[in-house]
Amino acid sequence: MIRLSIIKAYNEDIIRRCLDIRKAVFIEEKNVPHEIEVDRYDCINGECCHFLIQYKENDVGAFRCLDVSENTVRLQRLCVLKEYRSMGIGKAAINYMENYFKMNGKTKIVLDAKFSVRGFYEKCGYKKISDIFIEAGIEHIKMAKNI
Repeated sequence: MIRLSIIKAYNEDIIRRCLDIRKAVFIEEKNVPHEIEVDRYDCINGECCHFLIQYKENDVGAFRCLDVSENTVRLQRLCVLKEYRSMGIGKAAINYMENYFKMNGKTKIVLDAKFSVRGFYEKCGYKKISDIFIEAGIEHIKMAKNI
């Protein structure tokens, strides 16, 4: 398995680095409007925990998680820069996130996956829990996994 460093954001600089990666992936590559991609959750000490993914000391990905109940967390905005995809970084980040939240008392992860990448999440053990819906002009599907 690939070896990564995953840093939980503890200051504005790490949040900015996460947002830089999300901008490259979601806004520039996927054409998601800025006003949809960046929201009130993108701050330090907010409702979301932000995580920066590093590979060989390079910032290569990011994700954030939102508590939705005592036992459940919502994975949001998982992304990996294009040149680092297909290396197992996304899967390693998912494993880290699941272990982190399991150790913090969570028993379930939910997410809204782009329909085109649902297979990635299925390989990680996530199950479909909704029909297709449109978010930011893109087909999505709700998925969940007990951890």
